[in-house]
Amino acid sequence: MVDLIKDPRLPKGGETSGAGEGRGQKGSSSIRSKAILLSCSLSIVKEPRAEEPLDLEELMKYPLMPVPPSLGTPDGFFSKTNKAALLHYILEDTTPKDLPYPKDALFIQDGMALLHVLTNLPSTCGEICLQVLDQMVAKKHFLFSTDSYHPGSIKAQERLRRGSSEKIILAGPLLLRVWSDQQAASSLERTEMAVLIVEGRAHQLLSSNGKVEVRELPTIYSNQEETDTRVVLYLHHAAALGYKNAVVRTPDTDIFVILLYHAHAIELTIYLDTGSGKHRQLLNPSELAESLGEDYCATLLGFHVFSGEDCTSAFKGKGKVGPLKKLEKNPKFHRAFSQLGDNWNVKPEVLKQLEQFTCLIYGESRESSVDVVRAKLLRKMVGQDDKLTAKSKVDLARLPPCYDALKPHVQRVNHRVALYKRADESILEKPNPYDEEQGWMRTDGVLRPVWSCGPVLPTSLVDLLDTTEREQEDEEEEEFDSDDSIENDD
Repeated sequence: MVDLIKDPRLPKGGETSGAGEGRGQKGSSSIRSKAILLSCSLSIVKEPRAEEPLDLEELMKYPLMPVPPSLGTPDGFFSKTNKAALLHYILEDTTPKDLPYPKDALFIQDGMALLHVLTNLPSTCGEICLQVLDQMVAKKHFLFSTDSYHPGSIKAQERLRRGSSEKIILAGPLLLRVWSDQQAASSLERTEMAVLIVEGRAHQLLSSNGKVEVRELPTIYSNQEETDTRVVLYLHHAAALGYKNAVVRTPDTDIFVILLYHAHAIELTIYLDTGSGKHRQLLNPSELAESLGEDYCATLLGFHVFSGEDCTSAFKGKGKVGPLKKLEKNPKFHRAFSQLGDNWNVKPEVLKQLEQFTCLIYGESRESSVDVVRAKLLRKMVGQDDKLTAKSKVDLARLPPCYDALKPHVQRVNHRVALYKRADESILEKPNPYDEEQGWMRTDGVLRPVWSCGPVLPTSLVDLLDTTEREQEDEEEEEFDSDDSIENDD
């Protein structure tokens, strides 16, 4: 009989989808059954009934769970890491400067970020919109950008994880309706440039004689979904209008990395107003990008997405700073990271280099196969006798993903970096994220990550587990019948 190794970290109840449908929804198996499946697969490696017993090296070529533990959570969400750690590390070697706010600069506000942190809210949505406007008109020249919500978006999982909010969903259209109303006229009269972006369309708001005129600005219309990427387009527009400086206000590290990549091509000085409270600071990405160099900034963009952001997995327990230090010490990998996103499909040589780098961040610099590294690290967890018992400290989250799981991760990374690199394009032609080799799949209209491009377990092992499960069910049924018979005798 198979000795099950129970993993205490996994909950025992509740069925959930392994593909990020949402918490509490039923999927193909419960989290507990996944743990049992894993336990069986590890303890049955030398099961005598197997026609051709699997060795550990062969088993490590499979993810063993529907969601790879090193890349995702049991309910199908991406593993997360502290993105801000990357920004703090990049700034470590720079001399802190108390930068003055530039005068007559275009102020670009990440609208979603502001709406998420509003406090002391008035009782109505209209009053909230006017409160936001009061904050913006103090800047004289401002552009307030809200995200679009596209069907089949790769952002859907992140929005589900964060939870939806009625005020956020209504933000763009409602802001436009309130800000174009007569009650907003007096506030808008204090501005020289007021632009509101709703669903990718730019609306300039002009106030005179107590009325507000709305003019659409087709020059900065964009079908890109997020403010993160559209910011680059806004900066080019500001430069074309003659602005010498622009301030981007956001707490998001993603925009910081995107700005570093594009700064060399933007003909004005970019400032980034980031952080909050006592940690709020004004940065100069234009100056920083020049000191780091274009090659480093391109490498950094690929690395940031590879090591985890909103739409890609982080490697559980690895963070950003440690792997980045290893990348800086190993320039042979720089080219692979800088080539991410150049094309919509990942080049084989880039995938090979990123697999080798993954081995490096898991401490195996001489290896080039993540499957080999998985076997080596698992043997260290098990001990010298290679015998798995209930006391074995086996944690699959501490192993790198197998190759079949790493490949779609890199494909998702490449798709995301390709979007970031094309942030200066107003109308972007791109493949669907669920197209072949993009790292996503669509089932019943729902977009989900492809967690593995191969089977979860070897076929022979699945058959053996099915047989074992049936035997256990038969034994339990026999025990129940026996107990029932004893009770009847009494």
